Order: sequence, then structure tokens, then C-alpha cells
Amino acid sequence: MKKADYIILSGLLLLGILLTFIIFRPSGNKPAMLEVRQNGSLLMTFPLTDNITKTIEDKNGSKNVFTIQDGIVTMTEANCGDHTCIQTGKIANTGESIVCLPHRLVLQIVSEQESDELIPDAVVH
Repeated sequence: MKKADYIILSGLLLLGILLTFIIFRPSGNKPAMLEVRQNGSLLMTFPLTDNITKTIEDKNGSKNVFTIQDGIVTMTEANCGDHTCIQTGKIANTGESIVCLPHRLVLQIVSEQESDELIPDAVVH
């Protein structure tokens, strides 16, 4: 390898590191909300500033319990077979989610500016 090759590789490495910091930097103090959806329908929304424990039950006997504590969301209990939703762990950043596939339940953190009415699920012509 020549000296120019080392310079190019070093530049690409620095560019990669810079892009990583830009993409994954903390979002600052943007308020975030937790959206709770079941079967694709929005059930409820909570600000991450609330400290709550909520139980979601449906007529089929599905039961999930989640907690928001200090801006961190965890699924603490579920009566599904695989418990993947509990094993997901903690979420706290916009875009992260916890999914209970057997119960078709999704907990997703969204920014406060995002609105269900402004984001279409599909466009049909």
C-alpha cells in the first residue's frame, strides 16, 4: 500500500465515524410519547414523563402489563407463550418498540410531533 492509500483509508474511517455520530446522536430534549396499538388500532398514548403501570386485556384473555418509569418503558408481564416482549427489555428512544406478536400488541416510542392522521398507512389509487 502506498501513502495515498493510507490517507484515503484514514479519511474514509473518519468520515464513517462522523456519520455514525450524526445519525445516532441523542435527539436532545424532544418530548416523546408512547403509542399503544393492538391489531393496528391506536388504543392509547402516554407521555414518557408519566410514571405509570398499565394493564391491557382483551376479550380473548390476552393480558400484557407495561411500565413507564423515568422515561423508560418495559413490558413487565404477559400471558403469551414465548415472552419475547418481556425479553425485549427497556426502550427509551424515539423509534424503539416492544412487540407482543401473539397478542398483536405494539408499544412504540414516537416524537410528540408525529401524528397518526398525518402518516398514511397506505395510498390506493
